[in-house]
Amino acid sequence: MSDNAYKNEESFLKNLARAYTEYDAKYILPFLSDDFGFSSFWVTAPDLTKEEYSDYIIGKLATMKKLNTINNFFMMFEQGTGKPFLLIGSKTPEGGFGCFDVTADIDGKIKSLAMMPSSFYRLGYKNKADFDKFLKSL
Repeated sequence: MSDNAYKNEESFLKNLARAYTEYDAKYILPFLSDDFGFSSFWVTAPDLTKEEYSDYIIGKLATMKKLNTINNFFMMFEQGTGKPFLLIGSKTPEGGFGCFDVTADIDGKIKSLAMMPSSFYRLGYKNKADFDKFLKSL
């Protein structure tokens, strides 16, 4: 994968964190490709299409806003490749962290978004002090 694709993926993941912290899907929906798919490791239902995901995320963010849910995120990078992943501050059912794994197409549009256990990847951070602050914020 090219550095440009990783930059597009990192930019989208930053927008995703913003959508979750400001409870507004407008930060991510314009970047989804027409053949976009969303999946979650913890859900056995089929992948969501772009339209299904749009409805899902708008509703999810509205519920989070109503409940005043606080979301914490931290950008991690796969060791060796530098591919970006967005770590989720809440714990998974297994007790670890989950993360968002995204794939951009050649035009920078987002083809897929998956929620996966972070333990599936060899992730690292760019700044240990920032990572320690993230952990303390949880």
